[in-house]
Amino acid sequence: MTFKVDRTSVTEGDVVEVQWDCTGADRVELKIDNGYKCSVMALAISGTKRFRLNRSKGRTSLTITAWVGEKHGSKTIKVRVQDVPTARAETVDDHGQRVNPASGWWQRLQKHWHQLPPDKRVANNALLILAASWLLSLISQGLFLVGMLGLIVYLFYVIYHRR
Repeated sequence: MTFKVDRTSVTEGDVVEVQWDCTGADRVELKIDNGYKCSVMALAISGTKRFRLNRSKGRTSLTITAWVGEKHGSKTIKVRVQDVPTARAETVDDHGQRVNPASGWWQRLQKHWHQLPPDKRVANNALLILAASWLLSLISQGLFLVGMLGLIVYLFYVIYHRR
């Protein structure tokens, strides 16, 4: 029985070529075990076959087994499979500018803001003024009153100036 593999070290996704010759055998099988899944396939008595070795736990075992009557013999070759090196990806906007997570969040927030109906924008602005006033009140009670005055001015502006 002869059993050969063209390479014993590959990167995920590479193709290996397996050659075998089991002249005199009644039946031949090839077992491929990548550590996650094991599959067995029937083969011709001799030949070559190409396999793409994808996902693996570091080594993929290729075992050929030949039967002559009730007796059988097998041979195993292990192929080292290295992970594909990952590349760092960047997100870019429509103008080719790099988008970091903070600016991406800000752009999504602005887009969402512009899609809000006018009455919800007014409510959001009032809520922001109230929240800012409350935070300023932690520093000084007088700043809370300034925030409330700002809210009153904003609401008068909305009532009398907007259409």
